[in-house]
Amino acid sequence: MDRNHHYKEKKHHSSQAPRADYHYLMAEMKAQNFDIIKFATYRTASKLRFIQKKTNMHLVDIWNIIEAFRENGLNALDSRLELTVPRLETLVHSICYQLNKRLPLSQQIDVEYSSAVLVNWLLATYDPDETGKVRVFSVKIALAIICAGKITDKLRYIFSLISDVNGHMVFSKFVDFLREAMGLPCSVYESPSFYFTESLPRTIFDGIAEFFSVGE
Repeated sequence: MDRNHHYKEKKHHSSQAPRADYHYLMAEMKAQNFDIIKFATYRTASKLRFIQKKTNMHLVDIWNIIEAFRENGLNALDSRLELTVPRLETLVHSICYQLNKRLPLSQQIDVEYSSAVLVNWLLATYDPDETGKVRVFSVKIALAIICAGKITDKLRYIFSLISDVNGHMVFSKFVDFLREAMGLPCSVYESPSFYFTESLPRTIFDGIAEFFSVGE
């Protein structure tokens, strides 16, 4: 699926619409004037940090994300399978609900709004054609990247998604990871600077193919 394009109008998936709508979110982001940042890396990081804070994912640790997948029966599910919108909403709502249980009363978040913003952003990123489904793998990669937590914990989790039972990275899964990860800068209109190409994975591991498995 080619995500290197502007996203068309998205349907609302929340009673909080239109505030939780993806394009409303993008309008808020544009109002922050991140585009005046000259360097693409810093600019993209600032935009994704904005998304992280708007969805309250900066308050959710990677271990909370992993637990949410487990509680929703998605931890051992084939990552190639797809989630329907209702099941995605259930997953995201559980993440936000559990977050509120950990926060002091004075710092409680609006669970419905935060859930809706996150769901709509994920759908805009990984279901631009509005099929009503997103891959489990896409959601796992996006949430693992956008949540809080130690970078080593995040990398270990992501590696577990793209490696075989012997602990060797599966190249085809690494390709899939890069494709999904590159969807995030595209979701904040940074595809001119960061985008997936078929040659990118080989460029990264050029000359060291012995360290990964080429099989499924």
